[in-house]
Amino acid sequence: MADKGVLCLDEIGDMPVDLQAKLLRVLQERRFERVGGNQTVEVDVRWVAATNRDLGKMVSEGTFREDLYYRLAVFPVVLPPLRDRRDDIVPLAEVLLQRVGRDMGRPGLSLDASARAELLRRDWKGNVRELANALERATILADSNTLTAADLGGLPPGFTVPTVSSPSVDLGSSGRIPTMEEAEQQLIRRALAQVDGNRKQAAQQLGIGVRTLYDKLKKYGIS
Repeated sequence: MADKGVLCLDEIGDMPVDLQAKLLRVLQERRFERVGGNQTVEVDVRWVAATNRDLGKMVSEGTFREDLYYRLAVFPVVLPPLRDRRDDIVPLAEVLLQRVGRDMGRPGLSLDASARAELLRRDWKGNVRELANALERATILADSNTLTAADLGGLPPGFTVPTVSSPSVDLGSSGRIPTMEEAEQQLIRRALAQVDGNRKQAAQQLGIGVRTLYDKLKKYGIS
């Protein structure tokens, strides 16, 4: 399909060594056989490979083929991480937010000043992908089309799910281990109590979406 065009190999550093040898042949000979086929196919493809790993170090460790590395590294382009080009963060976020709004049927999304400041504060170890996910999550949590820093605080960077301050469940006087549903009800009630019944904040503490919390409140009859 990429004949006479461009084929991008994303995260090339994650490719198993046995596949690296097969790819090297395609790069060198510009021909291959399809899986299950016996006919050789010739192609004219421009290759672009991307990775966030140190391929030079992997070569020295023996986890990446040296011949494939030099075959790919004809014209290296080093893209600094997002945290090292902070002037790009807000413009990128605004473009990504337009895409999120279009995909989720919420056109006209925007960032207020606090949201922009929050975006600039973070290190974005996951770069653009993490930024896009954070914006999508904030859109789900937001009550309006103007996202705030509070909306972006739904989950901290790195996708670590927060827990309530007292995640243990009560065994009760019987000492019986509660069922999963009983334990879930306890955690939901405790989270609501800690935030004076604010469902949005409770959902953030529990690491779930507001809509999911509403469904569980309805399921368990919690007012």
